[in-house]
Amino acid sequence: MSVEIGLRSTADADDLHSIYRRIFGDTKAATRRTTWSWQYERNPQSPSGPVVYVARRDAHALGQMGTMPVSLWWGDREVRAAWGIDYFVSPDAEGQGHSIALAKAWMQGVDVALALGLAETSYLICRRLGFADLGFVPFHQAILDPGAIAGKRYGTLAGRLAAPLTAAMRLVRKKRPLPADMEVRDAEDIGADYDALWQTARIGYDACVRRDAGYVRWRYRETPHKQYAIVESRRRGALTGFAVTRHEDYKGLRLGWIVDLFTAAGDRDSRDALLTTVMQRFEHAGVARVQVLCTSRALVESLKRHGFFAGEARGHLCARANEISLPAFTDAGRWHVVFGDGDWDR
Repeated sequence: MSVEIGLRSTADADDLHSIYRRIFGDTKAATRRTTWSWQYERNPQSPSGPVVYVARRDAHALGQMGTMPVSLWWGDREVRAAWGIDYFVSPDAEGQGHSIALAKAWMQGVDVALALGLAETSYLICRRLGFADLGFVPFHQAILDPGAIAGKRYGTLAGRLAAPLTAAMRLVRKKRPLPADMEVRDAEDIGADYDALWQTARIGYDACVRRDAGYVRWRYRETPHKQYAIVESRRRGALTGFAVTRHEDYKGLRLGWIVDLFTAAGDRDSRDALLTTVMQRFEHAGVARVQVLCTSRALVESLKRHGFFAGEARGHLCARANEISLPAFTDAGRWHVVFGDGDWDR
């Protein structure tokens, strides 16, 4: 019997979970079940339910292509888009063309198909289907505690020798003032001022996922698997930007992530204010190294002013516009894509 491609139904759930568990193991399968409802059912851009394409034969699921629908600013308009996520095919059904069929279903359902942090096999599929490769997403990092990092890598003595450098760096950071007309504070209600910020700030980018109140609440407040902190920059009371951060212990070091930082592309003061505040908070939390993945050239320039330096870029960014009337944007420096996009930080 031929294979059919259609949207996921409840009857597919057991088959798909079994395949996922075979490929990724029990632990990851259990974690996936805890995040599934949030990711697929509560996404504000999926009012009609999850958009997951399934390959079936004889009423049994063989694999899937999950998608994360988003509204995407694309040059001068918002278009329907979706990140391709959660692709897998049963090991005994590989090599039979199902991956191409699933990817085509995803592509044909939106104006722009987006892919981020692809595995090599998935990357090759996207390239075969005409996706533009915008390169690897730049990775930047800043060292807050050279002593902790040296001690971890080279031993206790190296950590003690590097300790004075840690103290000197802290003194330098504490001298950076905020602009006189600006404050940075913890986000409380994610409301209408986020919608207003999105309407004004989006025009500075070629491509950016809509970061209105509904998206920010869903993506960073309601997620069941990560704990995020959100701070806002305000100029004379008006919201001008926000930063989303988290930190965690990783192999004996406290690592910090700036998961998202969104302002108007030309608003250097707001980015500086946000970065000054979050870096001080990371320091107080004992973070040894702060990490950022981002494409925006304006944000990268701000990161460098705050002591960040380039590391090894990671994760392909690919896109395909389906409508002939839609322009193609291939300068990733004019995109706003960060670690919080797609499901990279899952």
